[in-house]
Amino acid sequence: MLARHLLRTAAASLTLAATLLTAGGAQATGTAPGWEVSLSGDSPAESLMSVSSVDEDLAWAVGRKGPAGVIMRWDGENWSEDTAPGLPDVWQWSAVSAVAADDVWAYGTVKRDQALVHYDGERWTTVPTTGPADDSWPEVPIDAVPGRLFKGGNALYTYADGVWQTFALPHLVDIRDIDALSADDAYATGMRYPVDGGHPVTYHWDGTTWTLMDQPPVPAGTDTAKITAAAPDSVYVAGWADTPDGGPPAPGVAHWNGTVWQDVTGSLADLYLHAISSDGRGGLWVTGNDKTDPVAAGPVFWHYDGTTWTKEAGASAPDGDTRWPSYSFYDLAPAGPDGGFWAVGDYSMPMDTHGDQQINGLIERSAAVPPTPTARH
Repeated sequence: MLARHLLRTAAASLTLAATLLTAGGAQATGTAPGWEVSLSGDSPAESLMSVSSVDEDLAWAVGRKGPAGVIMRWDGENWSEDTAPGLPDVWQWSAVSAVAADDVWAYGTVKRDQALVHYDGERWTTVPTTGPADDSWPEVPIDAVPGRLFKGGNALYTYADGVWQTFALPHLVDIRDIDALSADDAYATGMRYPVDGGHPVTYHWDGTTWTLMDQPPVPAGTDTAKITAAAPDSVYVAGWADTPDGGPPAPGVAHWNGTVWQDVTGSLADLYLHAISSDGRGGLWVTGNDKTDPVAAGPVFWHYDGTTWTKEAGASAPDGDTRWPSYSFYDLAPAGPDGGFWAVGDYSMPMDTHGDQQINGLIERSAAVPPTPTARH
């Protein structure tokens, strides 16, 4: 899941810093209970796909603006474009994984080729990859831990000591997300496509090879594209399925307890589920694009405490559109040892007089506190 490892050592906090700043230095005005806007408006980012944090004062988020990839950096007060030397020109950066201040990885695409870079604390360096670019899903996942990098797509790849190891996958299998607990313990999920007629796949890495796990019991038609691992006995996979007649999407979530999978979707509903993250206490956060009927434009997050799902509103951007679909989040990650979370994505502004609509990058921050609205059982 792109550097979730802060959750495994951080104690959850019940407080959130009262003021977060936008990229331009002005005080954030978009707020909701538990969530605040940290980046919005006309910034270097049009859409952000992935976020990863070292601590509360250092994080990276990646995406694009127009036809060019962009990497944003958080310094504890502001988000600004990363200007460290060495970055190649790409169409989009789609994944980032930060192990330490001098050990950060990012993956992107340029035309029909792939780009992998590493930051050593001073500059970015291009690292040769192995295997072909994934034409089916160019947003290839990566996850890094001390001593090893994991990469998905049309095969499973590991990189350590300058050497790539490739694990071939069956025909039509594509890995969409990876989360590693350590160099010898990682989990990956994806699908044997097409979704209709195919099925979810989940693999476990034991330090030597990848092994296919039991099939998660998500509803038929669910595209399982997300995974998060808190421990070997607490792994979640998630995705969503289309419903007949263009109705609201049907999300699906399954939990691995170390022995068996269990469907824990419960009352989670009406969500194009694009992002999940362990909450560090056995539960998780999920988000994406909400389509509750009647549809509304606002950002939405759901929290699962291991038993019950609770829905809460995110913070709306001051210049955001009030019509659906305006807000989408594509990744969640812990924001540091205080227990906060980053959520990254984009939102649309209202149409102008010419019928044009501008899309802006969006970053929100939250405390890792269970939401307080009435729970849905």
